[in-house]
Amino acid sequence: MPRGSLVLSLAAAVVLPAAAVATLAVPAAASLLAAQPRHPVYLIYDGFVRNADGALTLAFGYHNVNRVEVALDGEDNAFLPGPADRGQPTVFLPGRQRFACVLVVPEVFDGRLQWQVRFAGHESVTTARVLDPLYALEEASAEQAVEGIELDGAPQGICLERDAMSERR
Repeated sequence: MPRGSLVLSLAAAVVLPAAAVATLAVPAAASLLAAQPRHPVYLIYDGFVRNADGALTLAFGYHNVNRVEVALDGEDNAFLPGPADRGQPTVFLPGRQRFACVLVVPEVFDGRLQWQVRFAGHESVTTARVLDPLYALEEASAEQAVEGIELDGAPQGICLERDAMSERR
């Protein structure tokens, strides 16, 4: 074997493992980038149901299109008008989450309540038409919206907590 070809073979043997490591590192880096939350979180008004006492229960959800949780609070996650913090979620799980914030408002509610978040250069705001009959929840969805929530004597205007049993389902 000529001396030059031996050197070439050794050089190729040294280069190949480095190329293999670089090839393996690219998917890992791409995976890390994909896991970074950089897409918007979209808020959704799920609808309302009239309670037996005449008060209304409003249900809000969201769709986080990121593959990871997104944390939003303060002025980037607020209700309008009135108190900005109504106990709404501050951690947005990936995917579509229905009935993430369920709150009771009085019977004389004027219909003015919107949830707004800002993330990844995008602002998402729920509809201003919360009392539009098109948003009246049918019975099955209404039951799901209030499942695990004690409506009798519930505080008004804040997101209500579900009991531990309904959260596990």
